Amino acid sequence: MIHNHGSAWGGNEKWLATLAAGLLRRGHRVTVACRPSGPVADELARRGIPVVGVRPGGYLDAVRGLGFAAWLRRERPDAVLLTSRKGAAWGAWAARAAGARVVARAGIAGTPQTWRHQLPFRRWMDGVIVNARFIADEWRRNAPWFPAERVHVVLNGTLPPRRGTSSLTRADVCGDAGAVLVAGAGNLAHRKGFDLLLRAAARLDAPEVRPVIVGAGEAEGELRALAADLGIAERVVWMGHRGDVPDVLAACDLFVLSSRSEGMANVMLEAMSVGTPVVATDISGVAEALAGRGANPPAGWIVAPDDADALADAIRAVLDLRLTAPREIERRVTEARRRIDEWFTVDRMVDECERILFASDFAHEAPFAGSGAKLARR
Repeated sequence: MIHNHGSAWGGNEKWLATLAAGLLRRGHRVTVACRPSGPVADELARRGIPVVGVRPGGYLDAVRGLGFAAWLRRERPDAVLLTSRKGAAWGAWAARAAGARVVARAGIAGTPQTWRHQLPFRRWMDGVIVNARFIADEWRRNAPWFPAERVHVVLNGTLPPRRGTSSLTRADVCGDAGAVLVAGAGNLAHRKGFDLLLRAAARLDAPEVRPVIVGAGEAEGELRALAADLGIAERVVWMGHRGDVPDVLAACDLFVLSSRSEGMANVMLEAMSVGTPVVATDISGVAEALAGRGANPPAGWIVAPDDADALADAIRAVLDLRLTAPREIERRVTEARRRIDEWFTVDRMVDECERILFASDFAHEAPFAGSGAKLARR
């Protein structure tokens, strides 16, 4: 059983859907407990993943907490994976009461700081899955009350691009034949930093550069107003929520991850997989995915976080390289694809999560000990 409390389809939901589909292919019974209606339930149903509307609520919502416990006792799952902090206390207690193994996913940086958020981890959690070594180190450093051996690094897996199957063209994204398309994708929320991408585009003072914003969310109105204030409203392409994000990224010239906070961003991996050059802010798992390692070159460009000027400089530098040194771009794109093929496969992600969920003696580290290293298990 996988629990999710999200109201929008984002990276966490995409991750759990990929895992659920992989576990189903391996013969496991999987149910996702989520909001009974809305983007998450609709998309999971579209993908053929069973969903149920029974889920735990907040600390004071005993009715839903006890209802969730009763449902778990009837279903008797072997493992419960909690992917949202809201409802984690009731969810962990109910899972333990039903005799299930309890694991949480912490997809972004930050450890529980208050006693009520720490409670489920102190009392009932058998393990925590994180998607970047940076986050694991943070847990081991800032949460000494949680056993370090129970923190597992599992890199996100991304499906290989559907080569030759996409009918999406550059013209479908933007009808301006002379445009340079700079994409950003994700839930339109403050921590995703789309305002930084818009400010960077305005600083470039290059009318041909068209920001392509893929996604929906509560900050969309603010972002549209900002684009108007910056004088670039006519240049921004608003794509809305899409089910073909990799195809959109493949049609663009550059992908920018401008987030203020992330784990290992799925959309960054998708851009790497389709061969779109990546510029990303130096947060959490970005360096693990993009930085140079040994004799291997970087797989993208990394800039300081929350700095529109630095982001604009990096975008300008990469776009200049398209004219002056295209081989440098190709070198990094090739390295990015190699890392996707070796480090970020779905089979590897599902294999490791399967072992964490159903075994008690599994531990491993991420594949960053040396150049091109694959995951090492101990």
